[in-house]
Amino acid sequence: MLPFLMLSLLAATPAPVVEIEVFVPLCDNALIACGRGPAGDPRSLEANLYWGAAYGAERFLSRAPGFQVRGRRDGPADSAVLRELVIERAAAHGERPVRLLLHAYAGDRIDSALEDFLRAAAGASQADLVVWAGHDRLMDRSPPAIQRLPGAMPRPVVVLACMSEQFFGPVLEPLGVRPVVLTRTLMAPEAYLLEALASATARHGLTEPAALRTALVDAYARYQRITRRSASSVFSRVHPAEGSSPVPGTPEM
Repeated sequence: MLPFLMLSLLAATPAPVVEIEVFVPLCDNALIACGRGPAGDPRSLEANLYWGAAYGAERFLSRAPGFQVRGRRDGPADSAVLRELVIERAAAHGERPVRLLLHAYAGDRIDSALEDFLRAAAGASQADLVVWAGHDRLMDRSPPAIQRLPGAMPRPVVVLACMSEQFFGPVLEPLGVRPVVLTRTLMAPEAYLLEALASATARHGLTEPAALRTALVDAYARYQRITRRSASSVFSRVHPAEGSSPVPGTPEM
């Protein structure tokens, strides 16, 4: 039996930080209907639908309870990456701390964002989870030629974009990438989903994809003001081979 002091030290050891890398191409009215004025300006960090608007990544997460901005760095005005943001979610008792690294890509450089996301998913990133949150560019163009990285470990991914199961799924598979959650319908890739994903990861880690999916469904139903059944239809099913069985009391629909 371990001495009491040793048990106390083990109990006090903090859980390792779970890192989530998020690629956010700003909404571009040249590609989709983002809204009036700067909501669809592909380089407006302050007002873009996916970054500075009420449910945009930086504005929403920087104000979410338990989330705190730890770092912010702007790129050159003409660069593909306009801003990098580090946000941490404080861990409650029994939770893991979560750190999000968000890349705000200019909407008119979405192809650079797509290539960088796929390379990160293929193993260029060291994050525990890689996320795309924005327009499904693969609905508009052929997939870029991204190769598996020799010796690299593909990362689990979540793709918050319209119909990502249909368009991203076949591209991720040959890269050896395991999708955690994809989507089946048109949808809004808004930042409350990132909040829900980070919070569920803090509680469950990445070994329970059904729990992560449940958190996304619940958040989408709440903010879109739709039924849970309707929200559930947006996200791809978690198959038994991909993780644990669904959380009791929250059957997949």
